[in-house]
Order: sequence, then structure tokens, then C-alpha cells
Amino acid sequence: MYISNPLSGYPGEDKVAAAAYINKIIEREILRAPEQYLWMHRRFKTRPEGEASLYN
Repeated sequence: MYISNPLSGYPGEDKVAAAAYINKIIEREILRAPEQYLWMHRRFKTRPEGEASLYN
């Protein structure tokens, strides 16, 4: 288990910046222990016609 420092510099009302900020934190935590991430969740189940699956 890892305990990180409290978040600082959260972008507040800017929704796009806030999403990017949180996604960066999630990415950092996944990279810390990728074997523990729920990789089997297929978030993008469908693709545009003619596009290859992201999971093959």
C-alpha cells in the first residue's frame, strides 16, 4: 500500500484541466504497480467500423 502526499495545485473549476490532473495521478499510481491494475476491464468495447480492436 502506498500513501501519497495530499493533492496540491488542483485546477478547480476548469473541468478539462481537472480531468487531466486526476488522470495523470491515476497513471502515476498504475505505473507504480501495474501488476495490480484491473487490466481485464475492457473500457472501449466498440470501435468505429473498420477499426481494429484495442484488445487483440
